[in-house]
Amino acid sequence: MRALLLLVVLMPSLASAETGVLTAGFVCTPGVYNTELTAPWDVIQHSVYRDDVNHVRTVLITEDGEPFRSAEGLVIAADHSFDDAPELDILIIPSSEGSMGVDLENERFIEWLRERSEKADWIMTLCDGAFPLAQTGLLDGKVATTFPGDRDAFAEKFPEVDVRYDVRFVVDGKFITSTGGAPSFEPAFWLMERLYGHDHVERSAEGLVYEWDPGEVPHLVVLED
Repeated sequence: MRALLLLVVLMPSLASAETGVLTAGFVCTPGVYNTELTAPWDVIQHSVYRDDVNHVRTVLITEDGEPFRSAEGLVIAADHSFDDAPELDILIIPSSEGSMGVDLENERFIEWLRERSEKADWIMTLCDGAFPLAQTGLLDGKVATTFPGDRDAFAEKFPEVDVRYDVRFVVDGKFITSTGGAPSFEPAFWLMERLYGHDHVERSAEGLVYEWDPGEVPHLVVLED
């Protein structure tokens, strides 16, 4: 039997709203995991193919703006550093090799995340990207999830966060946390559907050869006014 946990507090839908061009910033540290970066990037960046007026542009941000290497060995060029990054409507934090360790000790990184998360309309984490977000304190009192094998460590380190073990992503207010891995497409599909509607996401999913059906995905949505 499929385990599906879904709690929705209704908010006015933005699906038909004209957004203009929104900006989504993917903030990465060395050793970022490919899938947690590229899967949501594809879903969000593909919004321009649906509507060249109302869509999301994607940018990649690192602390110094220099090229870096992913955990799997890809060399990736950044678009911006912390110093020259644009204002962000959406902030995405993919998991990196340092997400549970050195990244949490990087005070500049954590402070930058805190400041940008407070300003952004949406914040999304993939896999252990939830750790640096929780380190900012902004997940205290929130419901969240992370990589299945690290949920116990997450709950122990951040006892003020209500950690869920039975879902693949959680939306609590403007914070979207997820398990990462192959399901990394799913929280991005949810957000694009939230912003632009089902038809938009259905076309993007078809282009990515992905069967997107939120009714088949175990997730928890707690939306606030």
